[in-house]
Amino acid sequence: MKLLNNSEFVAALNSSIAQAKRRALIQVMTFDGDASGLAVADLLTQAISRGVDVRLLIDCFALRYVSDRRASHHEVRAEAAETAAMFERLRQAGATVTFTQPWGPLMLFGLNRNHKKLYVIDDHAYVGGINISDHNFTWPDFMVRIEDPDVVTALTDDFASTEQGKRSSVNTHIITNRTIEPVFTKLVTEAKQSVILASPYALDIGVVNLLKNSPATSRTVITAQENNYRWLRAAEPYLWYRLSRCGVTLRTYREFFHLRFLLVDDNKLLVGSLNFNRHSLRCNQELGMLIDDPTFIVDFKSRILADVEPLNLNGLVQRRCIGRAGAWLVAHFFSGVIVRVAQWMAPFAPVIARRQNIKQRIKAEPPMPIGP
Repeated sequence: MKLLNNSEFVAALNSSIAQAKRRALIQVMTFDGDASGLAVADLLTQAISRGVDVRLLIDCFALRYVSDRRASHHEVRAEAAETAAMFERLRQAGATVTFTQPWGPLMLFGLNRNHKKLYVIDDHAYVGGINISDHNFTWPDFMVRIEDPDVVTALTDDFASTEQGKRSSVNTHIITNRTIEPVFTKLVTEAKQSVILASPYALDIGVVNLLKNSPATSRTVITAQENNYRWLRAAEPYLWYRLSRCGVTLRTYREFFHLRFLLVDDNKLLVGSLNFNRHSLRCNQELGMLIDDPTFIVDFKSRILADVEPLNLNGLVQRRCIGRAGAWLVAHFFSGVIVRVAQWMAPFAPVIARRQNIKQRIKAEPPMPIGP
């Protein structure tokens, strides 16, 4: 295994696709038709011309949002059109493009996303949190390059399962979907010395209580000072207050970051696509990997934890106009109502996705000849 930061991953991905001989399997939540996305699409088109099997799994989020704005927003309307055209060009070139997790009627599945980020190029893979877009390629984040044949096979099998519209949960060399939360809970509740949890987006009440009851003598949460989702920002003052009251140290990075991980006792590291909240763990499709390689963890700590600094809790809470009482209401409503409904809906989303993609494939295929 090898740890790659943003720039290292982009260079490695471009090189891997350019040299691919057999397959390029890519699963992301967003694939924007900006400079970064178009460059990757061009490399994939060239790979197809060499006979490489290119298969893409992209969450339907990418059809509705571009650069984290609604596709209909005037600032990204041209980019949204280019994104749609890019997908069509890839299809015409011979790529299999499958969109996962449709929004459904009345956006009933809006909180049920396929949040996995996975790249399998020939006999190696990349797992982590980086989508394909200008901003995802520049936000502080990381990916793990994997060459172990058993792990690559497990990742390839999971890709195939998702492509077939299945919501399978596995716990082998990788952990996905419903198997992630038990692993996460076990790590936190059995920690002895330290827990370091990093997530750019707000935790929730359940995870706060889990950290509160952890026996670890040192507990640290690394969170973003200002994430890019308004409704999550509203709940943060209350959650930060609860964490600080139960002795959790709050830290952050100087700029917005997109990396997420759980490091326990300096010898167990959980990485992948998941945000550490019940929405991510129970409603999304996620991909994680548990690492216990001492050499990798030492390198990870020296690189990823080097730039963390204290979170200025008082200053940030004062900037939230909703106040602590409003934040309490938002936090409890989100955890107690919104997440529960989304969790109940989650198993139905892949069924609609499967039907939707079958229709798309039928539409794309030429009509069958009639007669002799």
